[in-house]
Amino acid sequence: HWMHADALATMYPTAKVDRNVLFVDDGNLITSAGTAAGIDACLHLVRRELGSEVTNIIARRMVVPPQRDGGQRQYIDQPIPVKCSERFAPHLDWILANLDKPHTVTTLSRRA
Repeated sequence: HWMHADALATMYPTAKVDRNVLFVDDGNLITSAGTAAGIDACLHLVRRELGSEVTNIIARRMVVPPQRDGGQRQYIDQPIPVKCSERFAPHLDWILANLDKPHTVTTLSRRA
């Protein structure tokens, strides 16, 4: 995942980690930056192996663009949650401050 690119580069210092692309096609190996970029990489592979016509059919069925430039950087550093109501806001803030804890319906309902 693109959020872990720095950790990947640290763990494997001889690997070339490109943080600014959606996917990399190195012939027999294709890697991607995350879930949506994985779809881009798969469509790229289909295009490479079967052509644009097949890729366009698949992309239409998936309701995704048939091709995004592989050089497009991932933009979202951290999604910002939407607070639904003033009553719910303190609970959401608590969850965000305690992401290391498990949050089940039961445990959250006890806090309500």
